[in-house]
Amino acid sequence: MRPSVLVILLALTAVWTLAAPAAEPPAGQSPPISQEGVELFEKHIRPVLARYCYECHSTQAKKIKGKLLLDSRGGMVKGGENGRVIVPGDPEVSRLVTAIRWSDADLQMPPRQKLSAQQIEKFEQWVRMGAPDPRDDAAATSKVATINIETGRKWWAFQSVAEISGPAVRQSAWPKKKIDNFVLAQLEAKQLAPSPEADPRTLIQRAYLDLTGLRPTFEQVEAFAKDSSPAAYEKVVESLLASPQYGERWGRYWLDVARYGEDNPTTEATNPPYPFAWRYRDWVIQAINQDVPYDRFVKLQLAADLMSGVPRRDLAALTFLGAGPVYHKDGRLSRDVIETLYTDDWDERVDTVSRGILGLTVACARCHDHKFDPISTRDYYSLAGVFASTVAAPRPIAEVDAQTETRFMAAAQRIFYLSYVANLLRTEPGSKPREARVKVERCVVEMDKTLEEMSFLSEKHPEMYVYLAKLATRPDSYDGKPRPRPASRPADTQPAVAGGQGQGQQFGRRGRGRGASVEPFVNAVYDAGLWVNGSDADLTMIDVKPGQPHDMNILPGGNVSKPGALVQRGFIAVLAKSDPAFHNGSGRLELAERIFTDAAPLAARVIVNRVWAWHFGKPLVATPSDFGAQGERPTHPQLLDDLAARFVKNEWSLKWLHREIMLSASYRQASQPRKDALKLDPANRLLWRMNPRRLDVEAYRDNLLQAAGMLDRGVGGPSMDLDQQENRRRTVYARVSRGRLNPLLQLYDFPEATMHSPSRETTTTPLQQLFAMNSPFMQEQAAALVKGVEKEPDATAKVRAMYRKVLARDPSEAELVRAATYLTSGTPAEFAHGLLYMNEVIFWP
Repeated sequence: MRPSVLVILLALTAVWTLAAPAAEPPAGQSPPISQEGVELFEKHIRPVLARYCYECHSTQAKKIKGKLLLDSRGGMVKGGENGRVIVPGDPEVSRLVTAIRWSDADLQMPPRQKLSAQQIEKFEQWVRMGAPDPRDDAAATSKVATINIETGRKWWAFQSVAEISGPAVRQSAWPKKKIDNFVLAQLEAKQLAPSPEADPRTLIQRAYLDLTGLRPTFEQVEAFAKDSSPAAYEKVVESLLASPQYGERWGRYWLDVARYGEDNPTTEATNPPYPFAWRYRDWVIQAINQDVPYDRFVKLQLAADLMSGVPRRDLAALTFLGAGPVYHKDGRLSRDVIETLYTDDWDERVDTVSRGILGLTVACARCHDHKFDPISTRDYYSLAGVFASTVAAPRPIAEVDAQTETRFMAAAQRIFYLSYVANLLRTEPGSKPREARVKVERCVVEMDKTLEEMSFLSEKHPEMYVYLAKLATRPDSYDGKPRPRPASRPADTQPAVAGGQGQGQQFGRRGRGRGASVEPFVNAVYDAGLWVNGSDADLTMIDVKPGQPHDMNILPGGNVSKPGALVQRGFIAVLAKSDPAFHNGSGRLELAERIFTDAAPLAARVIVNRVWAWHFGKPLVATPSDFGAQGERPTHPQLLDDLAARFVKNEWSLKWLHREIMLSASYRQASQPRKDALKLDPANRLLWRMNPRRLDVEAYRDNLLQAAGMLDRGVGGPSMDLDQQENRRRTVYARVSRGRLNPLLQLYDFPEATMHSPSRETTTTPLQQLFAMNSPFMQEQAAALVKGVEKEPDATAKVRAMYRKVLARDPSEAELVRAATYLTSGTPAEFAHGLLYMNEVIFWP
């Protein structure tokens, strides 16, 4: 379908309306460094520079090679005797990137060992971001603090929370909830007044979009507008909190925090997809709908298997750890490289838990004591030891005794690994084929023995035995002779799959895969220590020891080849109310308990701040995953503390928190700008109006489908690729790939699922409008919208029906006139197409 002139003009108008020029830094100053940039540098760039580069390119080097200093921002910017090494924004012309890629035979750094693909990727990402470097930065160094636990415990975010009396206000009739007193007091202090309450039609649309991600129908809007009873709005909120769509909307928010994904960033043999991850997504949605207390909600994700009285269905929560992103560990790499890759995996877990739940950048202490917060490398490796003692494995959904389950998980992990090694050495034996054949034989023998030892499962739990048998992928032959299968091993069969191209991905199957498995398992974890075994000079192996925790050594500079003191698994010292050491198994359960006892005030502040941001579009603490010295202070500190205290008092109930926020006068304000307020508070930090903002991609797509009458409201089940033509399900059920993110999700700022996401950035690009103008998806919805109104008696009725379906309102007289004029030359489908991407469709009311 060719887009009409009106469609094109609407698209261009949307671009001009939404786009805003970026603020330029003052002359002579460097651009401000984002929190994301600081974290990327501290976690992934500085450790590599310290380990591989400072020996020759730092002020401590015996001889500075090439006159290049990389231990300061100034040195990095200046470059060496051959000129600049970094061109911010362009990795392709940055000599540092060329050097670490080893793409130039005359420029290969570090010279003795090429960096891993993951490390190179992080440098490329860093340069594309503009090479943010907090070193020598006056704004950052002014916040530097030495590690002092007693002083650190006085930090505002670590203090206990208690209810605070709402301040007295002059406009005493305005507050509807205690929240309002805190907001109004700050407004009055600045001689500002709050905005009027939004009109009923706007308010109900806001509530529906907020709690369900879907607009109300025209009939629902009109019924609410005509309902003058005092409790009308409260009834709407209650009905929405009770709807299954509430969990779909608010579960997706948590999935951002939990960096939910269904595969890994790359597709090699040791990092297969997660075919059962969708069960975690469904578990999150169900838990949100059931208002599982937030403290229990998090504890289940860290240690459901270690908690008493937990039903089997809640073991799906362990996918939070069991489907975390990992990178390929090629067994032919050295022990140091493999161990570094594993420490990267554990580092990701530390980062996700600490930033996501505690709002602290603990991962910055991986190489050295935290530069800004009272977090030491000892704290970091105490936490990392918890995850070094935790191994990913499938868990059955069916009831099974604990001993059998542990044996199954250990066997699954071992068979998968032995299969990988055997196939690797069979297809790529390297320079020692004879030794490789011997190792292949050993692996296959052990694999067969392990499978035979688990054959008892075939009677009571045949699905578990079949699963193990499928993992045992064997080399085709040895010395040209096929090797027979064990007599008890069943023939390979394809697993049942859904939502893909018919290629199910099991634990251990290779390739990215296109579908989610419906086999009765969850991607989970169990307590087992993992060690890297470098005893073989040609093949680095891993040793997994169920039930044996792995305490870690401090690694100065993150260097695994120079370990320091051994530290026991434990909690962050500055938050601990007693001995921080963990003593039971991996320590996952103790970690979960400490978060909601010792660190309960901090954990409560963090989630309350997140929920506030998801409701208002802006958090009270502008850095929602950093409540440390580098983070921002709260705009309303007393409000945050009081709300956090009452949240805990109300048993960590998220639904209580929604009510408290949404029933407030602050939330009900209109979003229109006011000249007086814009002059005093242009960023709306004091909340004198509701923040207008764009819908996220999930709500945008879902509402387009709903308007066209095409939305499938089915709840739960395996993921589907978003591009499948028959996929009309809510976007929360779309497959989320870490390595190949769907273009639509990427286009509309979906977060990178390889790491915890503090919040979503909103961009405005021409490509977004080109999608709206030209995509088959939009054209299909326009055609469906027209078909849905074809029974209306005339053109005016058709236009009115379209407005009601898309915008839940009637068109104005002027809009009807413009529509009639347009339809004299344009088609109804073209008109419907233009209507579907009006700003009113994609913007929050």
